[in-house]
Amino acid sequence: MELTGIKQAQVDEGVPLKICLSQFCKWIHKIQQQKNIIFATGVSEPSTSEVKSCAFVTWSDWDLGVCLEYECKRKQLLKPVFLNSWIDLRATYKLFYRRKPKGLSGALQEVGIEFSGREHSGLDDSRNTALLAWKMIRDGCVMKITRSLNKVVPKGIHAVPKLSHQQKNNPSLFMKKSLHHLIAPQ
Repeated sequence: MELTGIKQAQVDEGVPLKICLSQFCKWIHKIQQQKNIIFATGVSEPSTSEVKSCAFVTWSDWDLGVCLEYECKRKQLLKPVFLNSWIDLRATYKLFYRRKPKGLSGALQEVGIEFSGREHSGLDDSRNTALLAWKMIRDGCVMKITRSLNKVVPKGIHAVPKLSHQQKNNPSLFMKKSLHHLIAPQ
């Protein structure tokens, strides 16, 4: 409770992982149709001018590569394949800026952004990760898939858009465009 701010009552009232994944998949499917996007799955999928590739952005491989992977196996649930490839912003930050970040908050501070909200709150961490990704893109970083649990990782998948002048100067537009860092259409 001290780390995340999540109270036991919230956990007790939460939905089981199976239902959560089902609801999440429906939500993602709706977004895919609305935005005409596909998720990189580790298998080469050509982008067209009509359909754009995208990927999840995380701060480390822990959430998708360890925690969700383990829980799905433990509960014998089929993990959606689109959650098997992602961009680890921590690793990308380290390579791009050539320095090891001291956590998400430290990385933000190093590029001149103040962490907003509560550290380790999923929503606040997501918003701050989006702000950092936006800053890195503005600094010239090209985001690519860094980890895939699938057998083949496609070469050259980019997970961030080329930003308009308006988006470059307004992070909230970038965050809306990237759905609070869950996806980043090319």
